[in-house]
Parts: sequence; structure tokens; C-alpha cells
Amino acid sequence: MRVLILGHLITSKDLREIFRIGNFKIGKYLPMWLMEWALLWRDFTVMSHFDLMGETDGYFIAVRLTSRQMASMPKEIVRKKILNAILYGQDKLGCDLVMLGALTAPLTSAGIWLREQPELKLNITNGNTYTVAIAIQVAEKAMELSGLNLAEIKLAIIGSAGVIGEGITRYFNQKNADLILVERSMDRFERLTPQLVGDRFKLVDDISEIKNADIIITATSHPDALIGSDILKENAIVVDVAEPPDVSPEIEQIRPDVISIDGGRVRWDKVDFGVYFGAPKKVGFACMTEGLMQALENKRQDYIGSVTMEHLEETIAWAKKWDFGPARFTSFNKPLDLERFKKIKQK
Repeated sequence: MRVLILGHLITSKDLREIFRIGNFKIGKYLPMWLMEWALLWRDFTVMSHFDLMGETDGYFIAVRLTSRQMASMPKEIVRKKILNAILYGQDKLGCDLVMLGALTAPLTSAGIWLREQPELKLNITNGNTYTVAIAIQVAEKAMELSGLNLAEIKLAIIGSAGVIGEGITRYFNQKNADLILVERSMDRFERLTPQLVGDRFKLVDDISEIKNADIIITATSHPDALIGSDILKENAIVVDVAEPPDVSPEIEQIRPDVISIDGGRVRWDKVDFGVYFGAPKKVGFACMTEGLMQALENKRQDYIGSVTMEHLEETIAWAKKWDFGPARFTSFNKPLDLERFKKIKQK
């Protein structure tokens, strides 16, 4: 089962990286508006053709838009570019499955819009299920390292009514965690609240409410950083699942007490795309990993829309079989010193 991994440019740094002549990075000197304009002349670029653990193969295709462009341009134009990239993978490269990376999933309604396009015959996965699994595992490991007891802390989930956030919320709600659930507007909770049990949750549309949380899991599709240094509790731990990240890099310098973990990362000891796509070497994104595992399993099925607990367990089983799992903790793509967790534990 040949897999297509679909992504796009995440940050302005990524955009500057691709504008080069040989090894000379002319992107360092070009204005951003000019580079973004130049991207629009083509819909996508085939970045690499990769072997998948000797079992099958796949292609990595990037939609030629930055996160800011994906979020600000008319949705119908962005969706057309996404569709064209997938059709090329299907019709020209012989792909049987597409995994929707980064903002390509939320901009296609978690893949539901794509399934409605009659010309698409391949299977679709939005990659959200294993992202939920890894986010949960990372958060629980962070609690263990810090000596925090889930029954005694407050846990905030930003983007709690989104597809990824909903899966994380339902899991911790079933664990009877004390939750602060954050969305950009209160009407976003209408679909989520009937799925919740008990009364240990607070619904808010003001992100500053996370100042009361010991651990924050953030999983939005916002193109810019949402979490600054001024709205975090002392010794807070943030698990940032979003791509592009929700946490501002300023936190590294201004708030050394806060630990920000790159939350959706997976060990890729046996996978190599052959190109840089935003993660450190031997590390991949959880969404991509779900697509790779489905191809390895030759599972010809769509996984779109909401995350189900059944598929959550299925992806965890796949990961054990194919030897995937949470990557070593990093923060802003740099190794995270685990001794920092002990300082939280001592307080």
C-alpha cells in the first residue's frame, strides 16, 4: 500500500530555507512577501520518494503555502491546491492512501470534504488519532517525571473541541481529571459537552484562564503562537501538539521555570524521508506516523472526522508492532534536559 504524506511549509524559517542557489540561502535576504508570491505559481512540490522499512514505499508532497497563507487565503483556493496535490499522488504516483499533515486536515474538515470529491479514489487518514495517543502519552510521562498526580492538578486543553482536542479531552475526562477546556468561542462546545461525564470541567473562551493550570495541552490549527509567557502558572508544563506551534519561543528566555514540550513527536529510527520537514533527525510527527503505520498494515479504510476510542487503541497496537513511540523530549526542536522535571517535583 503506497502512502502519500501531504504537508506544507510551516514557518517563515522553512520558507527561507527553500529559497537557495546551491548552498547559498538567498531566502535570508529576500522579503517575505516576494517569497510567498513566488510560491503561488505552483500548487505543490514532490519533496521525496522514500522506502518504508522495506515493506512498501511512499511520497512526501508539500503544498506550496505557508501556515499563514493556508489560514488567510480563501478556503476554496487552498482546498483546490490540496486536492490537486493529492490527485497527482493518486493518478501519477500510484498512491493508495493519503495522510493529511499539519493544516491540510483542519482545512478539509478532517478529511470529510476530500471524501466528498468523486475523483478521489484512494483512502484518506487525517492522522489525528495517533496524534491524540502521543499527546496523552507525553502528558502522562511529564506528570510522572514531575511527580504530579492527575487527581490533584488542573489540566487545561486548548482547542478542546477540535478533532485532536476532543480526543484528548474525552480521554482525560474519563480519567476524572480536573479540566479547563478552552475554545475561541463558547458555541464551539455545543458538540463536545454531551460527550463529557461528571462535572470536573470548566468551559472558557478566554485563554488567560490557563494561568490556573499545572499542565496545558494545546492542539489548535492557529497559524501563530497563542501562548505567551504572561499567562502561565509558575512551573507550568505545556505539551504543544500544534503544527505550527502554539507556544511562543520567547518562553525559553523569559520563563525558565516553564517546560514546553514538542508534543506530537515520534521515534523514527527506521524511517527517513530524505528531506527536512520540520522535525529533528530520527524524529517524525505523530500524524505522519499514523499514515505510515496504516500503509504497513495495508489497512484500506478511511480514518476521517472525529477520533474514536477504538481506533485510538488500534493505533497504539500498531505502534507497538512496528516499534514506534514517543520521541525523546525536545523543546523548540532542541533536546530537553529531564533534570528540569525534578525541580518541579521538589517544589
